[in-house]
Amino acid sequence: MIVREISSEVDGRYARIDGDLVPLVSKVWVTGTTYANPFVPPLHNVRDPKDREFLVVVLQKHRVVLTDDRVDRDADGLVVSLTRGRYIGLYAIENPSYAPGAGLSFALGPLIAHLTLSS
Repeated sequence: MIVREISSEVDGRYARIDGDLVPLVSKVWVTGTTYANPFVPPLHNVRDPKDREFLVVVLQKHRVVLTDDRVDRDADGLVVSLTRGRYIGLYAIENPSYAPGAGLSFALGPLIAHLTLSS
């Protein structure tokens, strides 16, 4: 299997791999091979230019770094924060879409590469 190196994390939203910025997405939003993130506050706000840019990058790149994160939930069970745990791998994605009310979704495609952190 191919192994790629993450040289840095940028703004908590991207991993730098071979000089390219690849969106980071948490497996907390994955069921089977479907990623479905409601993409609403407090974690995201489409009025924030950084969140809009993130959506555009995910929709255009068709690849993501899947992460395993510690999840903090409120009394209602809603996700209020994520703390980066580990990088699972670089994945292709299929059929990415975003719609207000539905959030960001896509199908996880094949694993492109395992990941290591640069030292």
